[in-house]
Amino acid sequence: MAASVGGLMPIIAKRVGADPAVFSNPFISTFCDVTGLILYFTIATTVLGLG
Repeated sequence: MAASVGGLMPIIAKRVGADPAVFSNPFISTFCDVTGLILYFTIATTVLGLG
C-alpha cells in the first residue's frame, strides 16, 4: 500500500505545483501510521468484543 501511495504522490504533487520530494515523504509516513493505527484498533476491538 505504501508503494502505491509513494508512486502516486509525486504525480499528484507535480500537478498541484509542489516539490514531489518534499511532498511525498511526510504524506507516506503519515498514511502508513494512520493505516497501522486503524488496523490495530480494529483488531483490538474485535478481540475484546467491543464492536
